[in-house]
Amino acid sequence: MAAIDDPTVPGSPTGGATRRRSDAVCLAATCHDPLGRFAAGIEEAGAVLGDVFGAVAVNVTSETHPTTLQALRALGMRTFIGAHRAGSVGIGTARRDALVLGMGSDCARLFYSDLDHVLRWLTSTPDEVERCLGLRGHDLLVVGRSPAAMAAAPERLRRTEEVVNTVYGLANGLDLRWDLMIAMRVMTRDTAQMIIDHSADTQITSDVTWPMLVRARGGSVGSFDGDGIRFLARDDFGADIDHRDDDPEEWRQRLLTATAHVTAIVDFAGR
Repeated sequence: MAAIDDPTVPGSPTGGATRRRSDAVCLAATCHDPLGRFAAGIEEAGAVLGDVFGAVAVNVTSETHPTTLQALRALGMRTFIGAHRAGSVGIGTARRDALVLGMGSDCARLFYSDLDHVLRWLTSTPDEVERCLGLRGHDLLVVGRSPAAMAAAPERLRRTEEVVNTVYGLANGLDLRWDLMIAMRVMTRDTAQMIIDHSADTQITSDVTWPMLVRARGGSVGSFDGDGIRFLARDDFGADIDHRDDDPEEWRQRLLTATAHVTAIVDFAGR
């Protein structure tokens, strides 16, 4: 990962000072937006971002459109931006690098998310985001869609992710089923550092292996379900409806992804 503004450091901060470390949360996100569609969402969520988060750290792809980068730099808050070429690292590595950027802030906790997911949640139900961030009983909080939110998800996601969530629950002794694959996580600084130091998962299966790693190393892991969390494909950001359920290739990709997650869960549990 390289820094966009200063190639000698992991990420370059811009903007104002962070909140006090004792009560602040840094948004640590990944972003691949070659079409520049996130820029409007960043501008729309700008005021709420500043109210909810003490800093923003974004690991972008070098192919991300300049308007999106300009919108991030214009937030008026402490911002850390790093970059990598799309496809040069796995998703798990890109996520871990986002945590590294977030650790450059002085915030007490980090909230990891894909940038488009958290922007959509912030603009639709900001009170719910704040309620989630106010929970402090766990080292890592798996943030996912409530049953009502999942019911609104595209069918190809509901049917494949249900399998992943079921297998995860069985492997981890859960009575309830957690939503793992929206990949939102709240964590303490110590937990973030532990993931940085000890996670070997370079792929999207970090959805499931991060919480399993935290639990295996003695950390407490809980869950939060949000009614306002919605999924749309990255290139559909700004749209209201998903139209991809009619594409067989989209189903194939979701099945492959779900199979990889199930394999990762069973392999990790068998260690």
